[in-house]
Amino acid sequence: MKSYQRITRSGACGGRGAVAAARYPSVQAAIGMLEAGGNAIDAAVAAAFVAGVVEPMETTLAGSGFMLVGLPGGQAHSVEFGPRAPKRAHAGMYRIDTSRQIDRGLGVSVVVDDENVQGAKAAGVPATLAGLARAQGRFGRLALATVMAPAIRAAYDGFECDSYFALEALDNLAALRADPGAAALFLRDGVPPVPAHLGKTTLARPERIRQPALGRTLESIAAHGIRAFYEGELGVAFLRTHRDRGGLLEREDLLAVAPAFIKPRTLAYRDARILAPCAPCGAVTELQILNIWQALYPDPASMRFDAEALRRLAEASWHAFADRYHWLGDSALVPVPEAGLLSQRYADSIAQCILRGDPPPRASAPEGGIAETPWNYFARHAAHDPWAFDATGAAPIQWAPQGASSPTAGTTHVSVTDNEGMSVAITHTAANHCGAKVVCERTGLLLDAAMGWFNACPDAANSIAGGKRPLANMGPVLLERGGRYAAIGAPGGRRIIDAVVQVVINLVDRTMDAEAAISAPRIDASGTGLLYSERLRDLVAALPQYFDPALQVDEQHQGYGYELARPLVALHDGAHARAAIDPFSRGYAEALL
Repeated sequence: MKSYQRITRSGACGGRGAVAAARYPSVQAAIGMLEAGGNAIDAAVAAAFVAGVVEPMETTLAGSGFMLVGLPGGQAHSVEFGPRAPKRAHAGMYRIDTSRQIDRGLGVSVVVDDENVQGAKAAGVPATLAGLARAQGRFGRLALATVMAPAIRAAYDGFECDSYFALEALDNLAALRADPGAAALFLRDGVPPVPAHLGKTTLARPERIRQPALGRTLESIAAHGIRAFYEGELGVAFLRTHRDRGGLLEREDLLAVAPAFIKPRTLAYRDARILAPCAPCGAVTELQILNIWQALYPDPASMRFDAEALRRLAEASWHAFADRYHWLGDSALVPVPEAGLLSQRYADSIAQCILRGDPPPRASAPEGGIAETPWNYFARHAAHDPWAFDATGAAPIQWAPQGASSPTAGTTHVSVTDNEGMSVAITHTAANHCGAKVVCERTGLLLDAAMGWFNACPDAANSIAGGKRPLANMGPVLLERGGRYAAIGAPGGRRIIDAVVQVVINLVDRTMDAEAAISAPRIDASGTGLLYSERLRDLVAALPQYFDPALQVDEQHQGYGYELARPLVALHDGAHARAAIDPFSRGYAEALL
């Protein structure tokens, strides 16, 4: 018998609020706001601002994101500051490189010089600053300067260079060296700083990554408001860097930034409501999987988490992701059969396929060859026809792109709940590790790589157009029952979606508490193979042969590993505020007693 890891981490429980985030400085900032008399939005926004400073590997305040705000009594808002292409962007702005096959997968279109994921031409319209500041102004209690103060201190004081930071810098070394601003921030004499990898307590003092230019930018915004960036000299300086580096962003793009405050997309799930963003992101796919799941198990009491349940969950995910890769895009510009995808009849039809034992949609492989990645294959091949279930009367459309480009990753998440019953989930991102690898030296802001979320080939639902919103991976949700919320989210690229779905199932169907729901073993069926926690290996061994390749993820993986995402949750159970984080990766939870 082979040994395996047994890892646990306690959650946090308190009476005045609870916070979960990827980095401890973010948690400290949130707790500080609660102690100062702020509410959950003050705390979550403070944490998100700090994350934009101390996690340049994952996010940037010049990026994009989504926020869900649950108010006491059941009213909720989606604050959407998602990614958007500059107005000058167009479907032919990148050249597809047919000479290379890299680890994004066989057949996936690669862009010449990787211009869609690095360099200023990869950057979308920066919306995070506006989203955070305007949400805090609408729902918060404290002054913006108070909420931003921890992020300003973090920029000047710096954050510790750890092994994850150093490895990300090393992995992107050529691109970081190519940009003067990025080289000055991430590198020392052209190489990453050496982290305190042998133990910082007694053996080393970690180098700190300080960002004074970013600190000055944040000070100006804290003093003069968000207009100092979008309408003022800070924005002019940011645009000058875009122009110098060949970017497409212009003044009108900044002036058009207007985070939306709208009613969330909602799914009735068992005795709960799942609230999610409305813009193109992970939400439709999350809700589609959950809808199929409750069609498979109308009575959750009948569900046993055995090999059969694992098979059904994985296949529900593969069906939903096949639809995602073909049909989803910006519904403001292209027809999207969202009503069909989320209809009960469509969920029932897919559930029947799964119950009959029909093999799920998988990318086919040529004889003797390697299967294409699903985002490439299903961009060209529709697995289903959700238009047949769409009652909106929208005109169906068939997509026929030449291929697709690989989805990007690089994200952070914050969940907060307070003692009054407000809960907030914020996911924001640089859209790629270290964003576009370009730092505006004038403002200290890291450019994001939002253009990498588009299909770089024309004639797809998610192809590029000026001002269009790409299909992002972010997928925060609120789970509401009886006027109380669980704020759920994760970093992890496209694997966010399956992770969030399983946390919801664990909380609702399996009646787990926050700690157990996050710690339970997970799978991911969003790509070519099935990824599974090592604790599920006996169940996976009983699955049909068509599940190959099935790849085991050891529990004690890298601290910021992405294989199964890194979910976290904050909720109020009526008596206490609780927060929990994935015990198998780095993250922090704290509650205020």
